[in-house]
Amino acid sequence: MKKNILFAIASGLLLGMPFCIPQLFPLIFFAWIPLLWLEEKTINHHNPYTLFNYSFLSFLVWNILAYWWVGKAQITGVILIILINSLLLALIFWLISRSRKHLKISILFPFLLIWLGFEYFDTWWDLAWPWLNLGNAFASAPKWIQWYEITGTRGGSLWVILINLGFFSLIKNQKKNIAFKSIGMFLLIGIPLLYSIFLYHQKENEIGTKSFTLIQPNLDPYNEKFVPENEEKHFADFMTTADSVCSIHHPDFLLAPETVILKYIDENQPKKSSNYIQLLYLKKKYPKTKILIGTHSKIESESFNSALFLSDTIRPQFYHKTKLVPLFERVPFDKYLSFLKDYSIEIGGYQGTYSSRNDIDYFISDSIALVPVVCFESIFGDYCAQRVPEIPGFLCMITNDGWWKTTPGYKHHFNFSRLRAVETRRDYIRVANNGISAYINSKGTIVAKSTWWKKEVLTGRLKLRENKTFYSEHGDFIGRVCLFIATLLLIFVKIRVVTQSNSTKRS
Repeated sequence: MKKNILFAIASGLLLGMPFCIPQLFPLIFFAWIPLLWLEEKTINHHNPYTLFNYSFLSFLVWNILAYWWVGKAQITGVILIILINSLLLALIFWLISRSRKHLKISILFPFLLIWLGFEYFDTWWDLAWPWLNLGNAFASAPKWIQWYEITGTRGGSLWVILINLGFFSLIKNQKKNIAFKSIGMFLLIGIPLLYSIFLYHQKENEIGTKSFTLIQPNLDPYNEKFVPENEEKHFADFMTTADSVCSIHHPDFLLAPETVILKYIDENQPKKSSNYIQLLYLKKKYPKTKILIGTHSKIESESFNSALFLSDTIRPQFYHKTKLVPLFERVPFDKYLSFLKDYSIEIGGYQGTYSSRNDIDYFISDSIALVPVVCFESIFGDYCAQRVPEIPGFLCMITNDGWWKTTPGYKHHFNFSRLRAVETRRDYIRVANNGISAYINSKGTIVAKSTWWKKEVLTGRLKLRENKTFYSEHGDFIGRVCLFIATLLLIFVKIRVVTQSNSTKRS
């Protein structure tokens, strides 16, 4: 019993460390081995839920290590997310084991189909929390996974599962076909790495460059940013900085972080906002400069966490954050359980449920597409990639990572931006209130970045690229296929279990 518990904890530690200390990402290649050993040992246990209990312990450790720092902002919210996600993952692994037992097959196919299918499902339901997708473990090592331009992170998850199963097979059957299996493992690890190195050194076509300036205001979200009486002062300071840098650099794009403007702008009557009027004045003063800035906005009774884009002085464009943080920015299943809106968790100066309704995928000006990404959305590779058009452009993420203070949180969130750059093969600008602002090129390489917890201005020239990657064109095709087949597989297993049970009762 104690040995089994230690094995469960070992898997949790190995799964969690790459998400806590990014440099330890190679541990993910061995992380499943203790759990696979437990699955093999308990598959015929008289208590069919034994594996569920052990895997819940393992995934609880994984979840705690991966994002304990969310508790810096909201302890109740992080406890709920950790418990819900750990239970879900334990259920998925238990279903994998049950499926392979009833079908009397290797764990390989149910593991691949059900786990990858769930990872995809976990990107679009109301409790979407894809932080722990296995392919995210390589966020700090983009040179290893340049082929994400084809598969996205789901390809990384596939790679991780195959390697873990390969090592487990080697350990379990040390004397059986050892040479053949060793060669297979060498190829399984080596071919993707060699292909990634090849892609990394491929020269990409660029069709021009544009200058940018980003401003990191660095306002403490706990003691400064969301203090109502200081809002106007903070915005005035931002405008002073913006005016100064525009007068010096005259950038093509001026970029500012999430929720710089806290007072709601009515999208139907934006000129009623004094903050918007000030932005218009800045735009008229520097007509060449396009402005992207984070704001709160509303349309009648709907509230949005938005990105505001000014490319001319005639009409503003608003992009609404669509992937909202469950429990914090949106109460799950509110369409069906509307009374839950009263139990939303306050964070970021806002309590309630944002609307996720959105009408545009990107901003366009002078035949250049700017694809906005708002904070939590950067975790959703499929969503970000499929909004990238054929025409030249880049991605710009606006965020506020100061909630997590000096923890692994802001670092790992930063590294997700590198994955999105690789998947889309577009330059990626990341502009944070505090955290790390950066210019990341299409290979996921950091060209320039700001200092943690320091007011800073970054300037540079980004490269424009056109066309779509295979992943941008087709999205998460691995996840969609696996979810479809996994659903059929589980239905078939259920039918088989019921049939066998009825047959047993009749006999």
